[in-house]
Amino acid sequence: MRYLIAISMCTLWLSVAGMVIAQIDPTDDLVSKEQPQNGLYETTFTKRSPLSSVESITERFRYELKQPLADYILAEESFSVYVPESYDGTEPYGLLVWINAGAQGQPPQEYQVVLDHYKLIWVSANNSGNDRNFWHRAGLALDGMYNIKQQYRIDPMRTYISGISGGGRSASRVGLIYADEFAGMFAIIGVDFFTRLPHEDSTATRLVFWAPAFMPPSPHILRRAKRDGRYVLLTGETDGNRIQTLTTYQYGYQRAKFEHVTYLEVPGMGHALPPNDWFAKGIDALDEPLAEIRERREKKAGILFERAQDTLRRSTPHGIEAMQELLRDYNDTSYAPPAQQALDKALADQPTAEQIPETTKSDEPQIDKAREDLALAKNYTTAGRKDLAIGILRGLIAKYPDSDEADAARLLLDELNNYGDSHD
Repeated sequence: MRYLIAISMCTLWLSVAGMVIAQIDPTDDLVSKEQPQNGLYETTFTKRSPLSSVESITERFRYELKQPLADYILAEESFSVYVPESYDGTEPYGLLVWINAGAQGQPPQEYQVVLDHYKLIWVSANNSGNDRNFWHRAGLALDGMYNIKQQYRIDPMRTYISGISGGGRSASRVGLIYADEFAGMFAIIGVDFFTRLPHEDSTATRLVFWAPAFMPPSPHILRRAKRDGRYVLLTGETDGNRIQTLTTYQYGYQRAKFEHVTYLEVPGMGHALPPNDWFAKGIDALDEPLAEIRERREKKAGILFERAQDTLRRSTPHGIEAMQELLRDYNDTSYAPPAQQALDKALADQPTAEQIPETTKSDEPQIDKAREDLALAKNYTTAGRKDLAIGILRGLIAKYPDSDEADAARLLLDELNNYGDSHD
């Protein structure tokens, strides 16, 4: 049985969405003020993403390497970038991070028209084909995203990852595990999933399965992916990966109740790059639910921000936690900047050691809370969220300065403050 979801081009919707996007840009302070470079060009980057080290990625994937793997030197890698000529920095554009199956990362010429239409910037590492190990491919994709966001105004809710064949498989893994960084994923003639899937094999005497390709995302990231992420799986009618792609759609994403997942099957196409009109249908599917999702996330973030402010007035430590959670889960909304300001002020206003009653310092429940804060900061560090970890550690030190946990927090804080210098 064949499944085909044909999605119309939503030109009118895009014009409306563009106006909404222009109002919500929490990353303005990160954007380079230099004149943006347009068109197709090759470049190198020197600044690593806080998420891109092999150690950070394997920890996020909950995977233990059987033997050490040397990290790459970013300055020795090159990237292909395409920026539509219409980009002038006055409005944020979408970003498509591409993982190719071969060595070159340039977008096909016919795809550039699609990128122009949808106001998408393209970035792809050049030496990131199927012969490269996955951990480096994932790291380079994260580095590409990170550096483009420093140089261009990017809408975080239109930050997508895509790839073809083995690159599609890599993109499908990164897109789910980093669903807090990528708003959507477009897997083309290759996809992986984190649960086992039934294998249609007519020669087998019993039911067989495709094994899980990776561990599932952490619970809060998985919830976000299911609710707000957009996922497109494209295959061809005669593609050798068609059955697995269809099974992943039906028994993976649909069974797990992902809200926004689309299956596209190109008639007569095998294991090949899809025509540009089908590539456009995939982008259209990623963008189509955007207005609804953006409105819902803004509304929820507004409610949480009011609650966090009220909590801050009643209990500074609990208010700090509420603001940190808002920034963790809704950092792509217009409430992120005021939440960060409120958090910074609350942390700066924390009482000194002399102001904390002695009875509070020795309370066993308070020590338990210090342990919880330290564990949470370590989790954020593992997840690559240095900013959130630092906020928690500073609050811990201010609240419990004489505790063993505060000593451990000071050590970890020193490591985090030196992190950027050692990873550039």
